[in-house]
Amino acid sequence: MSTIDANRELLRRCYESYFVHGDLDVVAEAVHEDFLQHSPDAPSGRQAYLAHLAEAAFKGGTSDVKRILADGDFVAVHHHLRLRDDDGPGLAVVDLWRVRDGKLIEHWDVEQPVPDPQRVPNGMF
Repeated sequence: MSTIDANRELLRRCYESYFVHGDLDVVAEAVHEDFLQHSPDAPSGRQAYLAHLAEAAFKGGTSDVKRILADGDFVAVHHHLRLRDDDGPGLAVVDLWRVRDGKLIEHWDVEQPVPDPQRVPNGMF
């Protein structure tokens, strides 16, 4: 398996583990000790980030992964996120990860509420 394919598979396993099974074990194993966060709502550092995930608003929510794109050390996950206890349309999210030596070392994200379908006739996904 190529490094790009391995990086893509790492992210697929992390999203499935966390959002489908509610299990942080795969993510905990994947996060690098020197993890850097670029999202304003989450901390840097492995332990701080894992503690954040354990209590995050999206814990217990669902993520429908639409595509995973990889280029070198970078992997982008485009997904439809629905928060727990929220029956609204959810969020369109792109998470960008940098992988080093098989570990998640850096993260950025872009999120937006899914608008009314009449505003986006071609869909968000």
